[in-house]
Amino acid sequence: MMKYAFCNEPFKDLPFEETCRILAEIGYDAVELAPFTFAEDVREMDAAARTKIRKTAEDAGLEVAGIHWLLISPKGFHLTTEDEKVREATFEFLVSLQEFCRDVGGKVLIHGSPVQRNLEEGQDRKLVEERTLDIFKRLGESAEKIGVIHCLEPLDSGQTNFIQTPADGFEWVQRVDRPGFQMMLDARASFEENLEPGDELKKFHSAIKHVHLNDKNLLGPGMGDCEFEPLFRAGQEIGFDRFYSVEPFDYSPGAEVIAQKSFETISKLHKKVFGE
Repeated sequence: MMKYAFCNEPFKDLPFEETCRILAEIGYDAVELAPFTFAEDVREMDAAARTKIRKTAEDAGLEVAGIHWLLISPKGFHLTTEDEKVREATFEFLVSLQEFCRDVGGKVLIHGSPVQRNLEEGQDRKLVEERTLDIFKRLGESAEKIGVIHCLEPLDSGQTNFIQTPADGFEWVQRVDRPGFQMMLDARASFEENLEPGDELKKFHSAIKHVHLNDKNLLGPGMGDCEFEPLFRAGQEIGFDRFYSVEPFDYSPGAEVIAQKSFETISKLHKKVFGE
């Protein structure tokens, strides 16, 4: 059965302890972390600081679902650039994020970062894909050793020109062919591509290890016009037992308001679909 999480970055101005308390009181099972909210470069965080994050969530009764917004800081990383040194530095930083994810108690890394993977005009796409495949294979291998899953996040054409649909993501998972490299499903990105997220989950569920709940209006489920019941019914149908995690981008209503209203919708849909 699905579990429910909320991302921490809308609460970034609050102490993490307070964020966890609020989410637990609302009823969430977990918190999903954006590393940049803890440090510009998590490589500077020692074992004690990482353990504190994990323990803070646990003490509030929450799991750490995983981490996302991987390459927002520090600046300068890029997956597909022609600069080999930058590509290798990006790979090494992503491995360090896999270690961070493990250390704070997370299980999945959500690899979106659309700006840091966009192809430049004039690039040889075949060559770029060959280089990227090598990086993804190495990320899958390192994830297996570290004990996490590196999940590719397909994002719509309004956000990136490289890996835009769940079908694209699934093709890459098959090409990489490593247990440590899988994918996730972002509801908003599917909606933006005129795809039904529930259908996409059923098609590609063998590779999908995480789901983001968000509306085209950048808010949470139930705060816009998008319909999420098919996605919940798909999860019930396939026996999805991982996280449905709310990831808003518009924080203007306030983090706690978004978290509360989203969970009200989640609770209604969960009861409607599961009868609980």
